[in-house]
Amino acid sequence: MPRPRQVEPSAIALRLQVAGPQPAQLLATALRVDRSSISRALALPALAPQLVRLGTTRGATYALRRSVRGVGDTFPIRRIDAEGRVRDWAQLVALHGGWRLDWADPQNAPAWAEHILGLGGFVDGFPFFLGEARPQGYLGRGVGRALSPALNLPPDPRGWSDDDTLIYLQAEGDDLPGDLVLGDVPLRRVQDRFLNPPSPLPEAERAERYPVLAAASVSSGTPGSSVEGEQPKFLVTLAAGDAITPVLVKFTDVISTPTGRRWADLLAAEAHAITLLHAHGEAHATPRLLDAGDRRFLETRRYDRVGPRGRCGVVSLRALHEAFGGADANTWPVAAANLHALGLIEATALRSVRLRHAFGTLIGNTDMHFGNLAFFLGDTLPFRAAPAYDMLPMLWAPTPGQATPTPTFAPAPPLPDELPIWNEAAAWAEEFWVRVAGDPLVSAEFAAIARAAGAQVARMREIFG
Repeated sequence: MPRPRQVEPSAIALRLQVAGPQPAQLLATALRVDRSSISRALALPALAPQLVRLGTTRGATYALRRSVRGVGDTFPIRRIDAEGRVRDWAQLVALHGGWRLDWADPQNAPAWAEHILGLGGFVDGFPFFLGEARPQGYLGRGVGRALSPALNLPPDPRGWSDDDTLIYLQAEGDDLPGDLVLGDVPLRRVQDRFLNPPSPLPEAERAERYPVLAAASVSSGTPGSSVEGEQPKFLVTLAAGDAITPVLVKFTDVISTPTGRRWADLLAAEAHAITLLHAHGEAHATPRLLDAGDRRFLETRRYDRVGPRGRCGVVSLRALHEAFGGADANTWPVAAANLHALGLIEATALRSVRLRHAFGTLIGNTDMHFGNLAFFLGDTLPFRAAPAYDMLPMLWAPTPGQATPTPTFAPAPPLPDELPIWNEAAAWAEEFWVRVAGDPLVSAEFAAIARAAGAQVARMREIFG
């Protein structure tokens, strides 16, 4: 029986909606027509405006645009550089079965683009640098609760789909980690803040205002830039003379409670860890501690912000590992080695990752998940390691039903090929424990823990170093 010579555009549209991007020959086979009939139908006015051609040769595939919940199918992506200048970077097109990225300057597309994009800029999953901007951690859950009614999103961002994330980004993504802004509405909000910047908090008012900001964060989950991590925190911009400094501030429960006391010790320990890492070129700046309103506050400068307007691109190890593949990994060094083998991160970055992981192990950091390590995201390769953050002895963090746990500290000895970096990190860790044990801001109980842990590290250095 001869194939029919005509095909309705609606039949092609339905096929592309159900199956995603298809080459002309596959459409012809599925719809039982010849290829010339498909070619004629693809050019008809009823179909052409919705159609996206991926590729320019006879191997091209065809996809159908889709509107994301009535807000459109095409979304501009801009970058804000370190001087606060805005430039077009890419355009995201929502398709049935995936997404398409069109670069604003195709001749200077990111060097890593070919690793993740298919024919004609197609990507079947949400682009890694946008999925990374989904609200996460303590602040992320506050964002979800606050914005859920207005945007008709689930209150917990951990359950968001890619479309949920896009709805959030195009409506509220004006102060995300990194340097990207998706859509016109958030960009206008950024530009308005450039013209009419909010008043920064004077340094002299920190002790008065931080307890108020902490209480507001706890009670309402105030929306803001989503910074991953479970420790309660808020964002603020400080002013000291002419210097404007965006900072992230972690805080404890009231110190008079057992949980608050333990977290106060851990934040003091984190301050020592980041100070040590900063001295060795692995962290952005020396953090500051402040006790006020019966809480302890740990203040660190944001490394993705430059002055009052500038921004830097960042992306987590998790996002890079999921986007670029490589062997299965469950530790920072293994995942980073995969990225290095692919030419995605530099050798110095791999060494930094190994150092930080060894140091974290020797200070009892049991929370070195892939969201707690980041890289600077630019258009060139290889990626550079971003400064260390969230480096503290989480082994002793409060758990449900146990405010002041006393677990066994037993870091694994180094393997022979790990010794050079392990020895360097172990020296840092021993110094860390000495500083924590001698800190008057640390409780007597945790100082004893620090002395015992330091002795354990010293013994390991003597035996294995």
